[in-house]
Amino acid sequence: MTSETPAAHTNASPVAALERPRVRHIPELDGVRGVAILGVMLLHFVGGISAHSSLERLSAKLSTYGVWGVDLFFVLSGFLITGILQDAKGAPHYFRNFYARRTLRIFPLYYAVLLVIALTPAALVAPAFAELGQTQHVQGYLWTYLTNFYVASIGSFSIPYVSHFWSLAVEEHFYLVWPFLVGSLSLVNSKRACVVLAAAALTLRIALSFSSTDEMRALVWTPCRLDALCTGAWFALAIRAPGKKTHVERLASKLTPLLAVLVVALSAWHARVGYGDALVLPLRGTALAVLFGAFIATVTEEGKPSATKRALRSSWLRVLGKYSYGLYVFHGIVAYSSHEHHWEARWTTALGSHAAAVALVVAVGCGLSFAIAFASFELFERPVLKLKRIFEYHESSAALPIRESDEVHRAKV
Repeated sequence: MTSETPAAHTNASPVAALERPRVRHIPELDGVRGVAILGVMLLHFVGGISAHSSLERLSAKLSTYGVWGVDLFFVLSGFLITGILQDAKGAPHYFRNFYARRTLRIFPLYYAVLLVIALTPAALVAPAFAELGQTQHVQGYLWTYLTNFYVASIGSFSIPYVSHFWSLAVEEHFYLVWPFLVGSLSLVNSKRACVVLAAAALTLRIALSFSSTDEMRALVWTPCRLDALCTGAWFALAIRAPGKKTHVERLASKLTPLLAVLVVALSAWHARVGYGDALVLPLRGTALAVLFGAFIATVTEEGKPSATKRALRSSWLRVLGKYSYGLYVFHGIVAYSSHEHHWEARWTTALGSHAAAVALVVAVGCGLSFAIAFASFELFERPVLKLKRIFEYHESSAALPIRESDEVHRAKV
């Protein structure tokens, strides 16, 4: 499978730009996906352990920051999708091709999993998987990509096996609306829209966070997460502005360490002071989004590879990135099963060591998730993805197709 991303710049008009090669594979972004999915998997496999030692408590605490992998996925999706849409402006079948390609990438695996859940008879799952019946009762929200609104309404991530689908719903809402905005606005006005929507998301999140009954809404509602998606979108547009690519990349390079310090400072405030969360956490979320956006813009810059770029090009990270969509879908199911069926306690008894049992839970959980994701992609998803060639963007017979990455993966908790 190819792993291609749009070229990170175009200074000509959309139609003229379509008459020359415009696809540049950016391997660092495969690594970025790998980092994001690794963080989310550690969150779910390590974060749920019962810590028996200082090292285990530290590991569990650090794993909670794996939730930032969701933010990284949001920013990356905004960056890649917006780049694709901006580059394709002026091409025939602009909307048809985008939606067809997104459908082929997202829906087959997502709905195949839901179909298995829906068709599994209760008699076969009880008592070992009795909780699956609870999921079947709310599958209307799952099939219509409203999982995040259901989670917000009940105030907890309590849909057995598939609560993590909430973030897939957020991204799907973005995909449904965003092409119309980018397609109808100029590049400058699209950038302005990104700023306005990001500011509105932050404001709404702060307002909801001050209400103890609305904290979950602030976390999962689509309007509240637009700052991450729109930050990635802004950087994608900024590096495409005529004559601004190098300037934006240099600015991003300078901003990255400063934003990292800000995020650490806000995290320290949250951890030590213990109050002001209603303001501090929303601000940290937006600062984190801008940090990730600047980081992505920096690592996509052409030129001599840095140590960071070399790390992101490592084969193991890129492999994780390649299968990150399937990993995200399946790891949550495996993680829920591991906690629900007490792998940790059972293996502690069998091994006589809690630390060894925790290590085994993480290794088996991550390994099993990868094996399922690998098989799913190679045997099921890849053949479907071959249909994307029908919906490539062409301006003329001499033009090369504009293709998005086959792994614009969405992650989440």
